[in-house]
Amino acid sequence: MKELAAERNMTIHQVIQKGGLNQATISELMSGRTKHPKVSTIQKFCDGLQISLSDFFDNNRFR
Repeated sequence: MKELAAERNMTIHQVIQKGGLNQATISELMSGRTKHPKVSTIQKFCDGLQISLSDFFDNNRFR
């Protein structure tokens, strides 16, 4: 998540603000406490990055 944000010259804080995410949700994901995020959470993260879900999953990190 940090890498995707950094690729767009954004901080995680900026992404979650733009996407309307809760800081606690992102903290749980990044710490590994949440291993299976909801699609709606990933969509909000993508919204904050201004990318599509397909762009998110087409990333080399998922190959």
